[in-house]
Amino acid sequence: MFAMLSPGTELSRFRRGTLPRIAVVVMLFIPLIYGALYLWAFDSPDKHLDGLSVALVNEDEGTVRDGEPLNAGDELEHKLLDGADLDWHATDAADAASGVSDGTYYLSLTIPRDFSANAVSVGTEHPSSATLKVDYNDSNNFLAGVLGKQAMAQVQAAVSSQLGNQVASSLLVGLNDAGEGLRDAAAGAGELTEGIDSAVDGAGQLTAGLGSLADGTLTLQDGAFRLSAGANTLASGLTDLTAGTSALSAGSSDLAAGAQSLSDGTAQLSTGAAGVASGAQWLENNLTALSGKLSGAVPQSSELNAGASQVSSGLDSVVAGIAAQNPDSPLLAQLKPLAEGARQVAAGTQTLQTGVGQAADGAGQLAAGSADLSAGAAQVSAGAQSAADGAAALSSGAGNLATGASQVDAGAQAAARGAADLNAGAATLSGGTSDLAAGAGELLDGGTALSEGAGQLSAGSHTLTDALAEGGKALPQDSADAIDAKAAVAADPVELDAGFATQADSFGEGFAPFFLALATFVGALITWLLLRALPTRALAAGISGFRAAATGLIPALAIGLGQVLIMMAVLVWGLDIHPAYLLGTGAFLYLTTVAFLALQQMLIIVLGTAAGRVVSLVLLMLQLSSSGGTYPVETTPGFFQALHPFMPATYVVNGLRALITGGVDARMWTAVAVLGILTAVCVAVSSLSAGRQRMWTIKRLHPELHL
Repeated sequence: MFAMLSPGTELSRFRRGTLPRIAVVVMLFIPLIYGALYLWAFDSPDKHLDGLSVALVNEDEGTVRDGEPLNAGDELEHKLLDGADLDWHATDAADAASGVSDGTYYLSLTIPRDFSANAVSVGTEHPSSATLKVDYNDSNNFLAGVLGKQAMAQVQAAVSSQLGNQVASSLLVGLNDAGEGLRDAAAGAGELTEGIDSAVDGAGQLTAGLGSLADGTLTLQDGAFRLSAGANTLASGLTDLTAGTSALSAGSSDLAAGAQSLSDGTAQLSTGAAGVASGAQWLENNLTALSGKLSGAVPQSSELNAGASQVSSGLDSVVAGIAAQNPDSPLLAQLKPLAEGARQVAAGTQTLQTGVGQAADGAGQLAAGSADLSAGAAQVSAGAQSAADGAAALSSGAGNLATGASQVDAGAQAAARGAADLNAGAATLSGGTSDLAAGAGELLDGGTALSEGAGQLSAGSHTLTDALAEGGKALPQDSADAIDAKAAVAADPVELDAGFATQADSFGEGFAPFFLALATFVGALITWLLLRALPTRALAAGISGFRAAATGLIPALAIGLGQVLIMMAVLVWGLDIHPAYLLGTGAFLYLTTVAFLALQQMLIIVLGTAAGRVVSLVLLMLQLSSSGGTYPVETTPGFFQALHPFMPATYVVNGLRALITGGVDARMWTAVAVLGILTAVCVAVSSLSAGRQRMWTIKRLHPELHL
């Protein structure tokens, strides 16, 4: 069951000695060491960009926006320095340029002088995106440039975070539409101004019309006063007439009673009858004229009544219309008393019309009675001539006279009552016209206030028109192309202007320094697997240690030269990678091969073949993860950063980057010096150790660990 641990098995030789047992442990853990080192070194370099040294140059001169100073460059600088997402170094342009060139900074970010001005230029006639200038140098580290580009994209996105093409386009279109709307509003306000001007003219005409109305109401009031006075006089006259007709009636009765004594005074009766006939004729004429005038007053009173009714109805309609439109209108309170007065005037004129009709009827009856009186007087006169013969006729006539006098008296009484009614209606008309005159005066005052308010409204509308017109001029009237241009700037307000001190044309060219360094080390490792690092024949010949070491190294150098020539041929013609310095790259690559061959030869000579090769493998692992050939060493754990300056591959990568990308500087010459010194030291140590190994020992003849 445990046959594999028997003395005849391969593993049995690892049971003796300390070094073989260590070798077993190394064999067990070498895959883990490889995997763990790589995973540890390259676990999350993107999360350690705060170690990536970047120069920050702020040249922004600022600008003025809405009367306030603005310096977007200072704001951006403060945010970047406070954020510490990268290892920012605020400096000037000269230091940034030299730092990017010599590797002090992996890249530089420059905020130009017009950054603020361009940042707020989207609302101007010449919109322009703000620019951030970024300078890279692939000679420092190719992946540092890649990471730097990603970081700069994030910076660009952060600066542009509040802007977007759709929002900017909507904003600009909205402003343009707002300008169009304001211009339409200005045009509408102009039309409103014209309408208000017309309203001002209409208010003026209304004021003039109300003035005329006030004058007319004053004239109407004066006529009403005169009508009232005439009606009063008519009433007084009719009262006197009533008294006269009453006396006439009494006298007629007395005349009838004294008809018996007619014969006694025929002479006197004849004289008196002639006078009575003359007076009756006069009374007839005057009563006829009065009846005609009263009859003529009837249609006038009807017209007056109709006009008053129309005024009352019109005012009622006006009051109702205003109440329907604006119940709280102050004009409504002024028109209501006026409408009430108009209704009273209409009622008074109706009474006046009735009284005038009655007076006309009474006057007609009185005229008829006066005609009878005239006829009676004539009969009396005639009877006086035939007093003796017409006593009976006289008695009859006296009776007729008494009857007519009674009729005259009744008509006079009716006329008196009509005159009284006329007087009362005239008084009412006078009061109503007074109210109408007062209301017309208040209406005139309201019209005047309306005219003044319309004037103020006109002035305000003119001001509104001017302001809207100025606002319309202030807003943009951009074309569709201008809106698109501004929207594009608003959507992409910050542009990156990338510059390269040296630039790798491809990922292959960018990673070539690392893989060429790896290839030369692996090439040396394979070479020493097939060649003897220290030939035993040379040692047996008793030559010096240097010659013995050189005897093993020179064939390896020849193989290394062939390796370099083949790699360069495939690099140029197979992979289409063209170093900026082709011969320099080949020479440096051969120097690297010489150094790695000398280093591994030294490890084999000093530690022995097996241990030396194992240490070479471990050294290869450490160099792969700490040379900075892939990610910047600042993004790796501190252990690898500490190893970085002591690893030969660090200088190999630096030198090859400079020669392939064209950024030759002090780092390349430092790499040449380090590799040259490393080669010399390794050859010296190998020579010294080889000189000591010219004497064979049991341990050398039977090493604990051998291949």
